[in-house]
Amino acid sequence: AKAAYCEIAAEFKAKFGRDYTGLVEGYRLEDAETAIVAMGSICGTAKDAIDEMRDAGEKVGLLKIRSFRPFPSEEVRTALKGVKNIAVIEKNISIGSRMLGAVGLEVKDAVYKDSPNIFSYVGGLGGRDIRKKDIKTLVQWAKEGRNDCFFGLREELLK
Repeated sequence: AKAAYCEIAAEFKAKFGRDYTGLVEGYRLEDAETAIVAMGSICGTAKDAIDEMRDAGEKVGLLKIRSFRPFPSEEVRTALKGVKNIAVIEKNISIGSRMLGAVGLEVKDAVYKDSPNIFSYVGGLGGRDIRKKDIKTLVQWAKEGRNDCFFGLREELLK
């Protein structure tokens, strides 16, 4: 299925000039100590937050997953090699699994041999926005080791 995806993406690029040929897309990962892993609409906001954090001297990058199935395990492992902390930010819950979200579970399986710290954060539920300040907070939480958290919800309703 990966080969078919890449072939179709190459045809799309040739016809429309937009490049989606990779199953993942890295952003400022070269020397990143902490990486955000996300899909979809979160990624644009994450890039803006990363630029601001980089300007402040933080070594943060983004790995955007373009195709969940087939999951690009090898590509994820290669892109995240050497990263200390991984903050997976997603908008889904995987009830009964050992992590909050489905993407976090797949990322953990892909990089387990390299032993980075992997943290799963679920937000944007009910159509809530995920803002730059949320992403900056989640990067800080990952550095502190705060794991498997919901964010952006009214805390008083969770008790």
